[in-house]
Amino acid sequence: MDAYPITEARNKLGALARQVSAEQKQVAITDRGQTMAVLISPAELEELEYHRVAAEYVARKERGEVGPVIPQDEARRRVFGDTA
Repeated sequence: MDAYPITEARNKLGALARQVSAEQKQVAITDRGQTMAVLISPAELEELEYHRVAAEYVARKERGEVGPVIPQDEARRRVFGDTA
């Protein structure tokens, strides 16, 4: 993972954002040698969020906190309305 001091990252933000998006890589932004933030692509964020939600579901299921399963077509109907 590449790392840039915050002052340098500020000047290169557009280029860094395009690089992260195009190359699916991460860029760390540092302040006094400490990582303060990490730029990631929207695709990577979506994947991380998917895995976080899945892990939370498994944990709730193990604790017995998950109710009955709803079939996918029923869930879509409830969210988006009757599409038939």
